[in-house]
Amino acid sequence: MRSDDLVPLLKPDGGKPVGFRQGVIVSWNPDTAANTVLVGGSLMTNLPILNTSEASLLAEGDVVGILTSGPTWAIMGRFTIPGTPEAVSSIQSITNRIQAAADPSSGSRDSTSWGDLTGTSVGPSVTVRIGSSGRALVLWSCELGMVLDSAGSVIKYEYRNTPHVGFEISGATTRSAADGHALNFNLEHPGPGFTGAALTSFWAQCAMVHLSTGLNAGDNTFTLKYRHDSLNPSASVASFFNAREIAVFAL
Repeated sequence: MRSDDLVPLLKPDGGKPVGFRQGVIVSWNPDTAANTVLVGGSLMTNLPILNTSEASLLAEGDVVGILTSGPTWAIMGRFTIPGTPEAVSSIQSITNRIQAAADPSSGSRDSTSWGDLTGTSVGPSVTVRIGSSGRALVLWSCELGMVLDSAGSVIKYEYRNTPHVGFEISGATTRSAADGHALNFNLEHPGPGFTGAALTSFWAQCAMVHLSTGLNAGDNTFTLKYRHDSLNPSASVASFFNAREIAVFAL
């Protein structure tokens, strides 16, 4: 069916005629959607977009459909042939906004400042492209464990252990990890001199969610960071962190 044959079906009674054109993306800003489109030998600037879910995938050279109604023109979306990489990327335009990573290995951190673990890899971390909304939903989890001494033995009569797991943002946005939106755990017993010292042994699998706002458009990397408050009794090896995961949803 020729595209012109669709016009009578789309034209509202007494309204402006609806038409269909084809164009080629000449320039495209994935962060702001600013665009230039070549249509029939003329350059059109900053056409509105109807299919916003696919907007982040448009690039120079893409062939797009354009809906027209009088002087109003808008990009409908890319022409995609089933079975091609372009079709796959179109279908995945939503899921590509979600990135996740996990590291089951165990590591420790002996510092009251935010940083990386000892004995394992950095993170985990994910990189997500943030759009003009400047928002992302961050979810992360970790198994928090005991404090060990320099010989690797559990400190059984500790009475204060407070591990923290937060995330740092780098790339288009720079933010340090912070207690205000971190996974925080506190284990505290009475101090020296109390009767009947409690045997302290714990593991806790915990999760946290935080809505990050005011992010800069572009690629943002979210990396888990770790720390603890002052320990009592002090130890040369701090809390262990295991089974670490992070997921980021670009909104």
